[in-house]
Amino acid sequence: MSNNKDAIPTSSFYGRRRAPHIQRIHVENPFVLDPNISEEESDSEDLEDNVGDDDYEVSDSNDTSDDESDLEDPGANNPTPNSTQAAQKQQNVNESDTNVRWRKCNPVQFNVTYIGPGLPPPPDEQVSPIEYFKMFFDNDLFEHLAEQTNLYSVQQTGNSVNTNQLEIKQYLGLLIMMSVIKLPQVRMYWAKETRIPAIADTMPVARFEKLRRFFHCNDNSKIIPAGQPGHDKLFKVRPVIESVVAKCRKVPQEEKHSINEQIIPTKSRTNLGQYCPKKPNKWGIKVWARCGVSGIMYDFEVYTGKSDQDEDFPSLLMGGNVVRRLCETLPSNVNHKLYFDNYFSSLKLLQYLTKQKIWAVATIRKDRLKGAEKHLKSEKELKHDGRGSMDWIVEANSGITVIRWLDSGSVQLVSNYVGKELGPQARRWSKKEKEHIQINRPLAVHEYNIHMGGVDLCDMLLSLYRISQRSLKYYMHIIYYCLGISVTNGWLLYRRHMEQEGEEKKNELKLIQFQSQIADSLIRCGKDITRKRGRPSLERETPVKQRRPPTVPIPPKAIYQDKVAHFPEFQEKQQRCRYCKTGFSTVRCTKCNIYLCLLKKRNCFTDFHCQ
Repeated sequence: MSNNKDAIPTSSFYGRRRAPHIQRIHVENPFVLDPNISEEESDSEDLEDNVGDDDYEVSDSNDTSDDESDLEDPGANNPTPNSTQAAQKQQNVNESDTNVRWRKCNPVQFNVTYIGPGLPPPPDEQVSPIEYFKMFFDNDLFEHLAEQTNLYSVQQTGNSVNTNQLEIKQYLGLLIMMSVIKLPQVRMYWAKETRIPAIADTMPVARFEKLRRFFHCNDNSKIIPAGQPGHDKLFKVRPVIESVVAKCRKVPQEEKHSINEQIIPTKSRTNLGQYCPKKPNKWGIKVWARCGVSGIMYDFEVYTGKSDQDEDFPSLLMGGNVVRRLCETLPSNVNHKLYFDNYFSSLKLLQYLTKQKIWAVATIRKDRLKGAEKHLKSEKELKHDGRGSMDWIVEANSGITVIRWLDSGSVQLVSNYVGKELGPQARRWSKKEKEHIQINRPLAVHEYNIHMGGVDLCDMLLSLYRISQRSLKYYMHIIYYCLGISVTNGWLLYRRHMEQEGEEKKNELKLIQFQSQIADSLIRCGKDITRKRGRPSLERETPVKQRRPPTVPIPPKAIYQDKVAHFPEFQEKQQRCRYCKTGFSTVRCTKCNIYLCLLKKRNCFTDFHCQ
């Protein structure tokens, strides 16, 4: 590295080195556009990129998303001359860099009109929340978890916990319910003073803790040790990840997508951990995600370190290969739009996406402009022109446009479909004039701001009622994350269908209601009713005085059609039948808690449960 030190221009660096043996390259203006930017605030104030910056460090590992090879200067020689393969790859990169030609000309106009299939119509029949959830977390996965939990208990103790698919559903349903009803300690849900019947009546606390102890996803006897070919750092949770990712990829995709990172909060002892002091969750496991503007997650992968980088496309660098892998499941040649920040972007990546007819807008670091910065006005010159001024340059071979725009500071953007056009003006506060002013804003900045927030929206929804419990097992937090993705994606898909049907927003289920119904369905579906032993107390027999009993909601379809523990029970007072709507009956279903006709000529009880 010291031999190349003089070959790298000092303008490529910004800041100080952390250690004498590590050379960090900092962006001169590390700005990133914030997708949630307010029109009252400065774009460049919200352009600071927190994704992949130097605040990320690997915990108990030499892996980091920032000290990577994608920050190397294109003009520098490869620091590993002993590797013939690495030298050849670097030579290919340098040869391609000589073909870059910057021109002050109009970019090539591509036809970027979206020609992919539109969103399919919503289902004819109303779909319950539990059915949306099972689109991502299906019965086969529940069955697999039950088998692996039994196997792990035998491997550990010699005895099986004898669980099954229904009990695993109840266990995960309790976890989801606990994310809605928050208590400081798990045992408080069963304690006399803070007892929650919906949770405590499902299973004893001892059984819950036993399932939590032996809950497992994969056979430990098949683990390949570290250092051997085929070793998988995510082996313990691989079946759950693959199942949920496969279901996410099947969701009909929208036109515009964004790629960003998420953090699974945990301080578990693992070499997958990342430390980010400027993030709300400073410790956690990093996830790369591709989401639509609506927030629906279509693909994701868990970051396992630089050692697992894809070497097939070295010129794309590590961040670019993340984008490439996440876009492999995105239909090509239909003109999808993609947005990502300067951690991922490079000119090589934009050229690759152009060949796939995937059109992108991204911020880009100065040290990746491959000479374009020499043809653009400096920040000092832009300040002389005034706030809102911009400059641009076009790469003649690929038609990629690089834009430098000044708000309160300068920022660089790169696009293969948006040129030098101006977008809507931005409203800013002028300290000099003591009033709001309108400034020019490039169309690329406007496009980036309104479409970059998909991953952040998904992350925000996950954090509202996060499914999580304290655990030293890192893979349990990844399982909780997959559960949360299944709930959030199901709710966003439900909202898409409601919007297609023209339903008003006030008639839609809120996320907390949607999540509660999923938990209730998992807890009650296929569950027998456990009647309390002993003589009924007078306290329970004393009726509550009410002028009119409240209407009991009809349970979800998955519950009233499970054919488990639905018994007729005769009551003293009659109520209207909930199936035929015309008759009155004294027969109530013990599980559904609704009244149904049970007569010789009209058996609504059977018709309702078998419809």
